[in-house]
Amino acid sequence: MSKPMFKRFYTQIIMSNKHRIKSFDLSNPFITDYIFSSSSILSKFIQLENLLIHDIKSDYLNELLIHLVSLPCLYSLVIDCIDNVTNKNIIYRQIFCIPVLKYCKLSLNEPFNLIPLPITTTEFSPIEYLIITNILRVNELNGLLSYVPQLHRLSIHLSNQLSEKYQEQYSIHLKRLKHVDLNISNMNFNDFELIIKNLFNQIEVLYISSKYDLTYLDENRLQRLILFHLRHLRIFDIVILYAADWNESIYDYTYLLDRFQSRFWFDRGWFFEYQTYYDCLERFIFYSINPYRRKSYTIYDGSNMKMYSSRPKHQINSVQFVKIEEYEDIINCKYDFPNATELTILYCYEKQNQNFLLTSFNNIIPLKQLTKLVIDSYSNSFIEIIELLLLSPNIHIFQIDLVSLEYSDLISIENSETYQLLSKTNNIIQMIIMLDCTLEIIKFFINLFPRLQYFTMRISNDNIKPVLSLLFSKDNYNTQNLFSLCIKHMSDEEFDILKNFIGLEKLFDVYLTRVKRDMYDDKVYLWW
Repeated sequence: MSKPMFKRFYTQIIMSNKHRIKSFDLSNPFITDYIFSSSSILSKFIQLENLLIHDIKSDYLNELLIHLVSLPCLYSLVIDCIDNVTNKNIIYRQIFCIPVLKYCKLSLNEPFNLIPLPITTTEFSPIEYLIITNILRVNELNGLLSYVPQLHRLSIHLSNQLSEKYQEQYSIHLKRLKHVDLNISNMNFNDFELIIKNLFNQIEVLYISSKYDLTYLDENRLQRLILFHLRHLRIFDIVILYAADWNESIYDYTYLLDRFQSRFWFDRGWFFEYQTYYDCLERFIFYSINPYRRKSYTIYDGSNMKMYSSRPKHQINSVQFVKIEEYEDIINCKYDFPNATELTILYCYEKQNQNFLLTSFNNIIPLKQLTKLVIDSYSNSFIEIIELLLLSPNIHIFQIDLVSLEYSDLISIENSETYQLLSKTNNIIQMIIMLDCTLEIIKFFINLFPRLQYFTMRISNDNIKPVLSLLFSKDNYNTQNLFSLCIKHMSDEEFDILKNFIGLEKLFDVYLTRVKRDMYDDKVYLWW
């Protein structure tokens, strides 16, 4: 939504109906800024039940949460902070004071605070479903969970990067907790085992994801842990990714995986398979199947797959996001993903016959159903990617990470019938280019995707002025729908050039903001 359109919508619709609105989804950082410049306004949404705030600045959070406490009906809250917060503990405690909150999902990045929440015996939250996507340190866990005794489901990213010793705490009782999803990093099985015994021994569903730690593939220890401390467990779902050192072979460790063929696992209906592949290093991935329950799936070389169940090709209904490592994997894949809506291609894209392309992809994923396509690989020619886009008419988001774009190729492609046809038929409204863009590259995509509304790119200081002149030109028909621009990895010098350009061109209605988490994560947003 453009800035003028939002202002009208905000005044005529939102504010006129603030006492009736039950759900609010804020996914634009500028809209969030606009609304929360006076954060007390939110306290007037007295019927609000569901609030989603994406890309909010940490400066707004504390005052915003003070007003959320006064909302009598708010039971669902999602907060995704766009920059670093100074103190997560303050935010946690404010959220725990929201009176009827049941569902809470948080993404709060705080790189330096080492002080965990103290364990509480008097302050409790009614939260039943808690998701925290930022990293939690092991010593934060006890204090955090002491505030949520009504918890039913928990999903966290747990790490012990600082090698802290987990402190057992027997005063925390999570009797209603049945479902736990743990994304684990830098934490060995000893700590994991203590946490399960101490906090999660009543659960019925356990998801585990871990990388580069073979201790989670000790089949005997897992058996004992389940037998003696997870007696109510019905669903056990595990994904372990491992990469061998340069002087190792991945096949030295596959004997660990073969041990998961015993009756203990079969009798419970828990089956597994693993795949080996090469990506600079030899790797394997070991995961649960039958059914496969996760939302994402990466297709590796099917010839290197080992299964512990024999069955023909079948559907995996849970998967929404598919990644493909090698083109041959499409042909060899024994699964199809009828509900997938996002596709990432990681292999070197080569020219294929269009009918063959359509048949190969549609054997595993319905192309007409895709809404997002990511090309994270080198391609000798962009024309093949255009042909894939033609076969996927409902794509709204298109992302390029590593494609090689030569000016001479762009000229020849732009004159092709395929290019002209796609420019008239595609529905792409958001594009992300993780390359350093020249004016020629921007022109190529602006002409190819004339319905673009959101554009994310990287540009050097030599190209800032010509690119912005093109995008802000009122005479350019192909940019008439564009109203949001994100420029990544912008230096201080480039940001000054941008501000000066906006001032000289008298673009007074352009909203400009910069978000800098660290030296590697620096973004500038423009909205008009």
